[in-house]
Amino acid sequence: MSRTPAAPNRNALWARALIDGLARRGVSHVCIGSGSRSAPLVEALAADDRFTLHAHVDERSAAFFALGAGAASGRPAVVVTTSGTAAANLFPAVVEASQSEVPLLALTADRPAALRGTDANQTIDQRDLFGRYPRWSVDLALPAPTAAGLARLGAAVEAAWRAALGPPAGPVHLNVQFAKPLEPVRVPGDVPPGLEPRLPEAALPGEGPETPPAGTGDELAVLLQRARRPVIVCGPNHRSEVGRAALTLAARVRAPLIADPLSGARFGPGAERWTLGAADLSLRADEVAAALHPDLVVRVGRAPTSAAVCRYLKRHADATQVLLDATHLWRDHLATNARPLTGDPVATLERAAAADSGEAGEAWLGRWRATNRAARLAIEPSLAEAWFEGAVANAMAEGLPAGTLWLIGNSMPIRDVDAFTRATDRPLRPLGLRGASGIDGNVSAALGAAAACGRPSAALIGDLTLLHDVGALLVDRSPASSLHLVVIQNRGGGIFHMLPIREYDPPFTPYVVMPQSVDLGAVAAAAGIPHRLVSSIAELREAVEAPGPESDGRGLRLTEACIEREHNWQQRSAAIESAKEAARREI
Repeated sequence: MSRTPAAPNRNALWARALIDGLARRGVSHVCIGSGSRSAPLVEALAADDRFTLHAHVDERSAAFFALGAGAASGRPAVVVTTSGTAAANLFPAVVEASQSEVPLLALTADRPAALRGTDANQTIDQRDLFGRYPRWSVDLALPAPTAAGLARLGAAVEAAWRAALGPPAGPVHLNVQFAKPLEPVRVPGDVPPGLEPRLPEAALPGEGPETPPAGTGDELAVLLQRARRPVIVCGPNHRSEVGRAALTLAARVRAPLIADPLSGARFGPGAERWTLGAADLSLRADEVAAALHPDLVVRVGRAPTSAAVCRYLKRHADATQVLLDATHLWRDHLATNARPLTGDPVATLERAAAADSGEAGEAWLGRWRATNRAARLAIEPSLAEAWFEGAVANAMAEGLPAGTLWLIGNSMPIRDVDAFTRATDRPLRPLGLRGASGIDGNVSAALGAAAACGRPSAALIGDLTLLHDVGALLVDRSPASSLHLVVIQNRGGGIFHMLPIREYDPPFTPYVVMPQSVDLGAVAAAAGIPHRLVSSIAELREAVEAPGPESDGRGLRLTEACIEREHNWQQRSAAIESAKEAARREI
């Protein structure tokens, strides 16, 4: 740390103590929005070499950047704003952090409480600004330059840290009031001699979040002993060890494993043998979904991305369904009467795998594998030869270097990755924001994830997703970050072709699809980043496998894959029908 212990005034004391407390808890990435009221916090951060700081003109982008960093690292990143509407711009990311269960610390500077409800400029009521979405929210009083005041601040920082880590992890809001002077000028008598800007040691936590008791592994093992037709369904989560534990259990009990792309069980050692990568396609056939009737469903993670898998779970609500979760939240929106097994999911899966949990019959596993293999073989020609969005998703999954952090955008990209990519032993680290599942902030989140992980990263997003967050490309970026943005350019919202409203035009095309004609090459040029246009799978594979613009592969680049919407929908529908028919024949 480069600053001296003495604080020139109470605001500096308060801010430096708060920031020091966050640093000692492991915060490393901080996103800062422009403004004046937050000056004490920014001064404290800039003088502290334990942080990597990211400057943002747009607070919404800053918040999503911090969200991406938290999702990639598992540790809260911080976003700092000034008062007024600057703080309100964090709301979308706070919602996503809450729904996706990603740790995030929102520090909003505020004017003194006495100014609320008056005509004071840039003053809004920031108490509980984000409603019920934060795990915890506190409106800190004006700085109190006393040992007791620092102790109260320490308790608030401790509570915020633990709430952000969960379980469940999520956003926390600290509203920090400051009266002038905001700059670090000396105010005689403001800070008692010897009072250092440091929170009491007693306020420091233990290492990491509190781990919930395992407690349910033996109970799961008993259920597996009795089952003859078990299925394991691993949904999206931000803990890769959940997916690895699900794979271990699947191998031990020889049960079919349906793994979401964001589950941690789709890409990595063991996935090729035990994960059913084509379940989304084969279960779209009603005859297949009906015939593969389980007697036990073990669910872990959030609800699957695949609508076909969700329909399968609901269709077989008569089977025993258990839901492994570390919290007491209600996770059964499908109304399957799923029985909660509360405890750390990883410990539960590992304990069940270590126990004598029985084995599913070979015929049961064989039927799943046969339909999965048939569906996959049916789409291989389309993935190799056709130019549609499913082939783009598959080419990225097969071409990205092992170990790549891969942010998969919402709307169609995540659905195409789910349907058209195979399970493989080659390790990738998919990341997605499937809580509220908006397209806002996906570019910023990808940049934040790349900055936090410190290794080459990639993102697959749509054109509207890029345009919604295009400002994220126009700010200074860390030269150490590496991100390859692959943008599907279909001139509008291609996902809406899945909906019945497509038969009603107008209003379908102008007000639902919302065609756009923005030149993404010009956007890239304005942002000063390399741009490449591709129009075939061969060109895309070459772009994906090529190193980045810098000699060490660092930097940001944009590859634009132009695909006509109607052609894409025809190719996609034909491939899905081929897969369904092949699965029907096997069943």
